[in-house]
Amino acid sequence: METMHAMAREVAGQIPPQRLLRDEDRDVIQRHRDRLLTLGPDVVGALEEVLYGRLPEGAGVSRESLERWWGRTVTGPWDDEYLARMALVGLGHVAKRVTNPMMLAASDHVVQLIADASVCFGIPDEERRALLDAVGRVAGIVRAVIAWSHERAVSAALYEAAGMPEGLLARLRDQEVGAFLERARAELNR
Repeated sequence: METMHAMAREVAGQIPPQRLLRDEDRDVIQRHRDRLLTLGPDVVGALEEVLYGRLPEGAGVSRESLERWWGRTVTGPWDDEYLARMALVGLGHVAKRVTNPMMLAASDHVVQLIADASVCFGIPDEERRALLDAVGRVAGIVRAVIAWSHERAVSAALYEAAGMPEGLLARLRDQEVGAFLERARAELNR
């Protein structure tokens, strides 16, 4: 399996340029950094409740770890090192049996929490929209990296366990998915 840094760069290369983080996104997040940081306890509580509370006892993440993640997510920098750490989160999710649907829903919950709280920030609507767009970009990139590393970890583990070259297993996977697709189209009359 590739390194976390290589995986993060690969994901960044697949994200449409219109959704990558821009300088103005970094600027607006930094302008509201203190407000966002005050949401830390709410964000951590939301993740504990919505995501980690669904896992078996002891499978969650420490509150301190979530607080550090939130602090780094708000303050940046949103560089290769940050994205490599998010790739590591995806691997951790595999080990803890956090599925991508669970992660995506929890991430959406956090973004909604920020959107709701931003109404109370007392900032002009245009600035609030810019902030929420920037937060959405960061969240989208983080989601993509975590989901991709989750998928890559599962695939790489299967390739290793089967003892077959990755290319051959990929071709076999593609054939099976093609058969699944035909059955799904028949089921939905498409």
